[in-house]
Amino acid sequence: MDSPTLLLGLMTLALIGVTFQAWRMGNEKRDVALLGAFSGALGLGTALAAAL
Repeated sequence: MDSPTLLLGLMTLALIGVTFQAWRMGNEKRDVALLGAFSGALGLGTALAAAL
């Protein structure tokens, strides 16, 4: 696995962790949904980078 893919994967995991913590703390649902959407998009980019 090359460096950009590894970096994208780590950032994806960090953003998923932040999203989970925001959900657990009871932040507004729209904020948690926005974090979830960004982590999903970053995860998709990571998967595409790993496939190429």
